[in-house]
Amino acid sequence: MSRDTCQLKASVVRPASRGVYKPRRPLASPLFRLVSDHLHRLQTVYDERFAREYGPWRPVVAQVAEKFLACGVLEHGVARIRCDDCAHEYLLAFSCRCRYCCPSCHAKRLAIWTQWLDTTLLAPVPHRQVVLTIPKRLRAYCLYRRRLLGEIARVAARTVTAAIRTLTGERDLAVGIVACLPALGTGIDAALSPQRGILADP
Repeated sequence: MSRDTCQLKASVVRPASRGVYKPRRPLASPLFRLVSDHLHRLQTVYDERFAREYGPWRPVVAQVAEKFLACGVLEHGVARIRCDDCAHEYLLAFSCRCRYCCPSCHAKRLAIWTQWLDTTLLAPVPHRQVVLTIPKRLRAYCLYRRRLLGEIARVAARTVTAAIRTLTGERDLAVGIVACLPALGTGIDAALSPQRGILADP
């Protein structure tokens, strides 16, 4: 039997290798460097240069940015992970668990939330997606009065519920609704997207 044949047979019977944890390198990220280098400067000039167009500076912005700068960095806290079988150990840096600002944590939260919707919340029945547009003249008010977003969501839910009840002819029909407000676009749309997505479950 040739050497090549022996190597081939050995590769076939060898057990499949397990996945290896590869930690992120947040300090090498262009987004990390951008926030780290310019966050303080942005806070200093924001009121003068951007507040009129984009709304007032909200304290939550700085809080989320600081959490993002600590996300995945060992110096800001770690957990020691140990395998009981082989005693192998490694350090896992804490994450910020923030939405939108941190691409890594946002993707994970979105995947977990989507799975929760599918396995726990949504019933195995047909659903309908409804997209509502907020008029441009109203978006400016929401920049300065963020609580209006909740009021708009409740009005949208009542409107969709009334429409479904009218279409089905059942006045007491219970309608389950999941509403989302994505932050997309530029300018005023960066603070308030013109679309509100609603998933209705009659």
